[in-house]
Amino acid sequence: MMNRVFPCDRSSLTRSTMLLLVAVSFGALSSAAQNDSVSGIDDEPHYRQIFENGKVRAFAVDLAPYQSTPLVRHEHNFLVITLEDSEIASWAEGQAGVITYLYKKNDVRFYFGGPARGLRNDTPNSYHNLTVEFLNPRITTLGYEPKEKRWEYGNSAMLPPPDPDKAFTDTMDLGEAKLKDVQLLPDEAYPGPEKEADELLIPLTDLEFKKDGMRIRKAQNEPWWLPAGRKSKLINDATVAARFLVLELN
Repeated sequence: MMNRVFPCDRSSLTRSTMLLLVAVSFGALSSAAQNDSVSGIDDEPHYRQIFENGKVRAFAVDLAPYQSTPLVRHEHNFLVITLEDSEIASWAEGQAGVITYLYKKNDVRFYFGGPARGLRNDTPNSYHNLTVEFLNPRITTLGYEPKEKRWEYGNSAMLPPPDPDKAFTDTMDLGEAKLKDVQLLPDEAYPGPEKEADELLIPLTDLEFKKDGMRIRKAQNEPWWLPAGRKSKLINDATVAARFLVLELN
């Protein structure tokens, strides 16, 4: 029987304990053995590239009910953004076990490239995520702590908002990048970066912005590249809250 990992609940855990993976254990791989062949992300049909430039690549990942991928190798560090509540089984190259994870909608996690990973959807519901690869290896959660004089791994999961009905901005440090989870209420504004940076904006809801007197619409999950130099505010011109992720890339 495969073990399940449940997402943490901010209401019952402190921010520090939420950084720990709870109740992770490995079970034996089922008799419906996984395909141990290794595929590159560009060759795997469940991964559809939707954006690319010199800094990032973004893929829409879709698994129909009861489908699985082979082991897929990520040559670069990457983010996975889960698009709806999901239950997904995963295993890694060189490991004999499988873990089933339960993810909430808009769960965001950082992973290191290297070992190939496989996914399997054992549910009657389709599974969808956005996977964003960083071409810069210095975008990482591994950082040097001068006080301790050692390298430490930082947070690899974006914390859920304290109140999903209010405005918020939460930030994850990724070395030479920052990831921000932002929610704006109607007529609220998102300013330009404090330091000049390219931005990749990923809408988690449909967006209607005003910028420099113009109206801009972006569909949910449609990546939007904003070159360095943005000074204008992005104003939520909709009648409902706007939620999006922003990657600031040095």
